[in-house]
Amino acid sequence: LSPQLNVSRTFLKRLGVHVINFQCDISYSIKISQLVRIFAGFLPDTIINDTDYILTTDSDIIPILKQDYELKENTDGFIFNAFCCGTYQRRNKTYDMYPMSHICLPKQFWRNIFLESIQRQELLKSNLSLSDSILLSDKAPFSIDTINLYTRHEFRQIYDSNMTKGDTAWYMDQVYSSMLLNDYCEKHSNIKIDKRKHDSKRLDPNLPFHMWEPSRLKTYGDAHVIHDEIFGSYRWLSFKNLLYFLFNSSLANDFNDYYKQFTLLLRDKPNDH
Repeated sequence: LSPQLNVSRTFLKRLGVHVINFQCDISYSIKISQLVRIFAGFLPDTIINDTDYILTTDSDIIPILKQDYELKENTDGFIFNAFCCGTYQRRNKTYDMYPMSHICLPKQFWRNIFLESIQRQELLKSNLSLSDSILLSDKAPFSIDTINLYTRHEFRQIYDSNMTKGDTAWYMDQVYSSMLLNDYCEKHSNIKIDKRKHDSKRLDPNLPFHMWEPSRLKTYGDAHVIHDEIFGSYRWLSFKNLLYFLFNSSLANDFNDYYKQFTLLLRDKPNDH
């Protein structure tokens, strides 16, 4: 492991986070990091129960307003900002396109959208190896092999193509999850998914520093942060305000200590890496 990855893993484990390794060719790393979210229904019971809820997100979107993300009575889950993305055509059908930030469903729903999918039915009718049969069972592992089998079947050469931001491959996770969820709800009319608008304000990284002051944060529904640039000292000062607003001081201090360790490693990083 690189020093940066090692310090990140150590920090996450100290927080009690389950860290699962997905080893793949570097050309697939971003695809897998996106797609892995919709396969969360295959997480082992030792980590999460079937009736527990799993909320998808993007790594740069952080919820702030608690009530935007609370389950309502007599619903089976929710899709936040559900009307943001219009519709799309696939398999001779028109589907609503849902964002990955955020879909909240029980673990068993996340698994069932695959187990009851047309994609699985097609795969079961094909000439399967024993290993593929296991990957299509209700005991399929939460693994790179499960993701490969289902996703390569649906997207064919797109899955194995070089991906750039904004191209067809970039939206595989969003297209796939929307299609599976729409098909599943069409079969089960008793399922009630709360489709919510994004009515609250978003805290944007380009807003001036004073907009990130603690007294103003309660007026926002969520925050859009940035990735590598967040480790710059100016950006971190803004983000640190958000951490202290969201968490108790002990946990926020832990995040700040992690930041210091990580930036020291970046400073010592050789120029040719």
